[in-house]
Amino acid sequence: MDEGKYLEDTNGDDLTVIGDMDDIQSKFESLRIAIEHKLGELVKAEHEVESRALDALRVIKQERRAFDDEKTRMTEVMKFSRSKIKLDVGGCKYTTSLATLTSIPDSMLGAMFSGRFHLQADESDGSFFIDRDGGLFKYILNFLRDPVSFDAPLDKEVNRDLAKEAKYFGIQALVDLLEDKSHLFKRTSTYLGFASPAVLNGALNHLATGFGLHDWQNPVDSEAVEVLLSDADDGGGDPVECLCDQDCLNGSVENCYDGVGGEVGFTVHLRTARLLLDHYMIVQEEGDDNYLREWVLEGSNDDVEYEEISSHIDFSITAENLRSHWAVAAIRPYSYFRIRLLGPSSGAKCNYCVTQVEFWGWLKGDPTL
Repeated sequence: MDEGKYLEDTNGDDLTVIGDMDDIQSKFESLRIAIEHKLGELVKAEHEVESRALDALRVIKQERRAFDDEKTRMTEVMKFSRSKIKLDVGGCKYTTSLATLTSIPDSMLGAMFSGRFHLQADESDGSFFIDRDGGLFKYILNFLRDPVSFDAPLDKEVNRDLAKEAKYFGIQALVDLLEDKSHLFKRTSTYLGFASPAVLNGALNHLATGFGLHDWQNPVDSEAVEVLLSDADDGGGDPVECLCDQDCLNGSVENCYDGVGGEVGFTVHLRTARLLLDHYMIVQEEGDDNYLREWVLEGSNDDVEYEEISSHIDFSITAENLRSHWAVAAIRPYSYFRIRLLGPSSGAKCNYCVTQVEFWGWLKGDPTL
């Protein structure tokens, strides 16, 4: 072989090898850089995971400490709750439980004995002193023990003073109860509950029997009830006794002239009794077309100043349904109940033909008068 030719071929192979080595070296360097980058990312991710784990561990430890603290506090509270708590209220000694004193958490007593405040007990007997009326505090405790069946004192002055104590201790539910004028009335009266429009066991029937002392007698005839009409002339209808009768389906009290809305109506006066109304009924005459459509039921204790009990725009009274009744919520007891028409009846005139009425609720009166 020609020596020159051989050297030329050898040099060419060497250059090729060198080029391949350079390429391999470049790829290796790129791979090394990529691996180092990945390793860096992994290390960074590991640090982030470790940091989050440490943060979570710190939160868990804090929550555990808070739980242990709460557990310790609740243990102390339970010990306190199971033990008797002695109170010295204005010199009157009482014994009760934590559950009773904290039954209304947002009250003064609820806050005092919540465990959030340090209370200093008397060293001699372990009681906690409260500088309030000790005699009235028994009612406060009784209300906290059983608010549902609590009976307020009947004496009005005691009631008034107790309301002041309830306000001081922040027991709003007791304040509301004591300031509800109907509460005492209900306690000292007879409840006559509505059962059915066919069962006439309401106030008029009760007065007709003298509170159960004698046989039924029309209360208008016995002067236990008075019926007053908006006009002295009853318009040709039956006597006013009809309204309170047990069976007057063939007659009615009515005004047979064109009345004026707001001025036409009738009033039932319970004379010697008062009624805290919660239901009433109107019966209208069969075959008549003057069915009430728009009226107001009002109450009074002097027949001068009337208060609205309920207002009606009602189409329930029809030829097929002559007995209609309504639940109401009077705010106070009354002795006068007035039904006053505000607009025309079904006959397009401001007239009425009422056969019967009855009232239910809490009735109080003197059957001997």
